[in-house]
Amino acid sequence: MRGASNRTLISMSAIVNVLDFEAVPGTDCSDAFQRAVDSLHPQLGGTVKVPGSSLPYKFSRSVLVDRHNVRIVGEGPSATVLQGTAYTPPLIFGVARQPLGRQVSDGHWADLFGLLDTKAAPSAGKCWGFRTRVPSPVEGQPPSDATLTFPCSPFQFGPRKGNYWTGVRKLTLDFVVRNDQMPWAGQPLFGMVDAYHHPCPFFAQVSVLPGEPRVLFVFRTTDGLTREIRVPFDSTRDVLRCSLQIDLDAATVAAWTDRVQVAPDLAMINDGWGERTLAFTPNWYAPFNMGQVSLLSSGWGTGEYGLPNNTGAPVPLTFGALRFSDVLRYRDLGPGTPSDPHPQQDDHGPVSDRTFLTDEAGVFGVLPMNQAVHKSDGQVPDLHARYQTSGLTGYGLFMPVGPRDTYDGNRVEKLTVNSFAAPGLPGADYGQVIGLGSVVAFSLDDTKIWFGAQGLSSYHLDANYPVELTASEFNYQSDCAIYCWFQMSRGHNLRIGRFGRSAFKALRSGVAYRNVFVAGVETAVSVVRLFECGSAQLDNWSFDFEGSGPSDSYVWASLQDDVGGTQLVIRDCVGVHGSARTAAVRLDSHERGAGLNDSRRRSGWCTIERSFNTYLDSGMQAVVAVDGPVWRGLYGGVLRPYPPLVVNTATPGASARIGTDSVPPPRSAPPLLPAGADDPVLELDGLIGYYRADASPRPVDPKQPLVDGSPVPRLVDLSPAHHDGNAVGNLALYETPVINGLPALRFAGGWYQFPTLRGTTGAATVFLVGKRLPAFDTGPNRIDSLHTYGSGWLLSESLRILSAESTTEWAVYAVRCTSGPRRVLQSFVNGYSYEVRRRDAVRPVTWEAPVLGSRDDGKDVFQGLLGTAIVCDAALSDRTISDTCRYLLHRYQIPV
Repeated sequence: MRGASNRTLISMSAIVNVLDFEAVPGTDCSDAFQRAVDSLHPQLGGTVKVPGSSLPYKFSRSVLVDRHNVRIVGEGPSATVLQGTAYTPPLIFGVARQPLGRQVSDGHWADLFGLLDTKAAPSAGKCWGFRTRVPSPVEGQPPSDATLTFPCSPFQFGPRKGNYWTGVRKLTLDFVVRNDQMPWAGQPLFGMVDAYHHPCPFFAQVSVLPGEPRVLFVFRTTDGLTREIRVPFDSTRDVLRCSLQIDLDAATVAAWTDRVQVAPDLAMINDGWGERTLAFTPNWYAPFNMGQVSLLSSGWGTGEYGLPNNTGAPVPLTFGALRFSDVLRYRDLGPGTPSDPHPQQDDHGPVSDRTFLTDEAGVFGVLPMNQAVHKSDGQVPDLHARYQTSGLTGYGLFMPVGPRDTYDGNRVEKLTVNSFAAPGLPGADYGQVIGLGSVVAFSLDDTKIWFGAQGLSSYHLDANYPVELTASEFNYQSDCAIYCWFQMSRGHNLRIGRFGRSAFKALRSGVAYRNVFVAGVETAVSVVRLFECGSAQLDNWSFDFEGSGPSDSYVWASLQDDVGGTQLVIRDCVGVHGSARTAAVRLDSHERGAGLNDSRRRSGWCTIERSFNTYLDSGMQAVVAVDGPVWRGLYGGVLRPYPPLVVNTATPGASARIGTDSVPPPRSAPPLLPAGADDPVLELDGLIGYYRADASPRPVDPKQPLVDGSPVPRLVDLSPAHHDGNAVGNLALYETPVINGLPALRFAGGWYQFPTLRGTTGAATVFLVGKRLPAFDTGPNRIDSLHTYGSGWLLSESLRILSAESTTEWAVYAVRCTSGPRRVLQSFVNGYSYEVRRRDAVRPVTWEAPVLGSRDDGKDVFQGLLGTAIVCDAALSDRTISDTCRYLLHRYQIPV
């Protein structure tokens, strides 16, 4: 019905010719195209007809199509060409300049006279920065709030040769920002976070604790660790000038605030800094935002999508400068003293605000702050925010915060649309070719998309459904040809060539694509990359790689974080080449949740029919690679002897649940010791507590045996230390058989207290086998205790780590805390290292009447099942932790 309605509306609407709006091929046609679009009825829309020409229609700025039912049509891809001349898409659909009729204020483009020094802004009208909150231009209306987003920019993807941040070895950041509503508080500034709130690879925010105002630079490295640099600043000043210089090779950090060198606090830089080679984690999809840090391009709804404890509205800030360099730009003279400060200097001498606006050698992204607001003929701001890279211009967008319009029925047909392509600059390119915001029933037909980082590229706004691609071609996108966010996307008869990391990439979308030809490239990592997509159907894809194949996979998919689970169907797809590390299909369950099912993360299902069984390199890793029991599925078709159908790549890993006639059952880790061997737990260093549901419980009446449902008032310690525990509150119940024929204790709010259980080394290692993470606390009344805290662990109230947790499955949970000068806290799930944090200033673990089951302050109530608890007064080695987890996994037959 929607499609029929659209056709009716379009038939009643206008047809406009862009030539009537002074669109002259070979010249800048941005304003003329915008006038043509704006002339159409907001609801009925119409057709923008673009005649063919031997010259392209050039675009220095994006045309924002914020009308319903707009059809932009040429005379064929070879006849009508739209050509970007800056890193900004010629066409953007679904980003409203006046969301729900609200006027976006000119004041977001703020005059920087008086904020910057006179070298940068000598008088009014010379420099314009970006302000996140200004009064509404309409009297009596709420303030106008907007954040900034820079998709496919050097701020999002890093320098051209930086391999999406992983290749950046040196990084210098400069920024100037004014707090327009003092005092300073916990304010996000800029950066990127992924779907799990991890820095991707970094973000910056202000933290003001009593007596400790700090700029926090939080980043993540490829070893999975989150790291934090804290830079002190004067919070009595409303303008913050800050520079940060990081050398990953030398493991050094230098910092300046208000153009004076200060000592950065590296207490939270985390383990391995200066001890092993580190690299920034790659950014696959996280938008780079200013004024808010969120997975959403607008920053709206950050409680779910962004940094914890931040509201959805941006804080009132004015940005006066932002510059990124991949060199060490400033002389490291060391921190001075109040009487002898060390001023900030580069090779040209003392630094001024103008330095931070300068695009020079080593700078890969800078906001020049030299462009005032640009308006349409109707005096509506076009939302553009200028940046520079290597002397070339690109644009991000102001994104008004709050509810927004969704635009229905827009179409692009019979065109070639080119992004700007930088001549002679090797490495990744930037920019989008066509940008999609909040759209419904958008279609692309008989169109060629060339250049840019991404071809058809989504902003992270609202749901898009459906998006239809037909008979179109994509070439020379340095990241991916098609990127979908929160989209119902369909396509057929497509050709993709000369792409970067992926040909097709989607996040939290439902996709169905058929008859797709992909010309392979050496830069490919995964040809199809599906992040948390609830459903995906790939039919008749031809992956034509000559020589080498993708480095990781032809199709990569992770689990959707939702009740519905993930459905992946692959039919009649052909790939050929790959290395020993390449799988035709890679199914990931560790990206979130460490491979555990729970009530939100259900199993993934994969059906593969008649695919990857002809010409596939025999030396490849497998047809399907999995990392645990959560993914399962069936393969239909004739298989070759090599490569193997399925392998498990996890450590430990055993389940490989892709079969031909039926789904193989889940499997646990193989045995660590031969049958009949002594219990290895009794040999652990520092063992001071060992409790098992099948051996420790003692009944209320010692003369009566334990039976299913018996209350358990006492736990007997199986270790030589004999630290028994007494029940407090609701008695746990003995249940049998529960898992692998063994009993378990069911808790319902009570706990066991161990009055004599004490450690002396300041270190600890704890193993808990349970259904949910059992609560444990080394000293309920001590501030320096180690204890569970929600889905994680907390030491001394200042060092916190998370742990994956399942509400539906059994797991082996472990935590280790070191003593001595290196204070490292690390969590493990089924032997998989989940999170690591280091802070050497925390005090050693203290012990005082530890509790197991629930904390006696009622803050952490455990209602679940416990099979085993092991407590060691030692920081066990990685190998010992791995072996102990493997032993427990095998004993309880927990699938991995």
